[in-house]
Amino acid sequence: MRSRRVLFFVLKVLLSAGLLYVLLRGGQLGRVVAETRGRFHLLPFVVGLLAFAVSNILGGCQWNLLLRAQGIHIGFKRAIILYYVGLFFSNFLPANIGGDVMKVVDVYRSSGKGGGAVAATLIDRATGLAMLALMACVAAVPTYSVLGGEPFLLLIPLFFLFFLGGALMILSRRAAAWSLRMIGRLPVRWFRVKAESIVAAIFQYRATRRTLLAALLIALPVQTLRILVHYFAARSIGIDAPAVYFFLFIPIVAVFIALPISINGIGVRETLGVFLYAMIGIQQELAFSISFLAYIIGVLVSLAGGFFFVARSGVVRAGAPPTVPLKADGESR
Repeated sequence: MRSRRVLFFVLKVLLSAGLLYVLLRGGQLGRVVAETRGRFHLLPFVVGLLAFAVSNILGGCQWNLLLRAQGIHIGFKRAIILYYVGLFFSNFLPANIGGDVMKVVDVYRSSGKGGGAVAATLIDRATGLAMLALMACVAAVPTYSVLGGEPFLLLIPLFFLFFLGGALMILSRRAAAWSLRMIGRLPVRWFRVKAESIVAAIFQYRATRRTLLAALLIALPVQTLRILVHYFAARSIGIDAPAVYFFLFIPIVAVFIALPISINGIGVRETLGVFLYAMIGIQQELAFSISFLAYIIGVLVSLAGGFFFVARSGVVRAGAPPTVPLKADGESR
């Protein structure tokens, strides 16, 4: 098992490094640096920083709402802090889900509800991606006359239908029963117990449909601000492309970098950016800079999470019950 994880990690490194090499070979890196330095404007970059910071405060509110539906009450302030801690580790751990793992572990230590913490975090991710897919569908309408011949546009309704199907499964009693039956056949008991608690927690949102609707409504400004980060990154190097194209392109990029195929989306993000921005006439060097500057904005904002992590023992345990042994939800109570 450990050798397999090492192999997957090496493959991710090779993919990220290989994509960056293809993009930056032949002196391309020097041209990217020269173009970015010569065009850079600080004000739009700072606006991008503020947009991303606010989006994560709202994201923490959304996550806290989903936690409360699981009976996990950590408070607004602690939810924001732990959300930023997760953001920090998402950028600095060699896995796309590293930050989510940190958030779940911290919530579990204070509440003992591991399944509920996992369910809330998964639904938080899913609602964000579903809203991005919906935004892309809307943005595809006014841009169709320009990009109508591009086959990649077919991905957008497919993404939306995929997330819509997932939402319907959460509300389906038959889907819940079928999932639990399949998990019941797993041979390893400890894994079966944990999987059952997570699935049961996910389907618990059937009884709190207003919470799901509220999460989707909060996801609207969250994802809007995160898309605008890329728009302001473009403005910071003098590119004044219509914002509607970012609402079309960035959801596609977000879905692909969420896949565990690279190191934190590095290489995949830039390659897709170069491919997509070329459709509206942005040259390769500048397209690479847009994606890279948006990534830098995320890293800089996430440093606040690193600061919170230094004092996380006080953050996580303040007002919380003693740490409980690692068991599934049904056993810890």
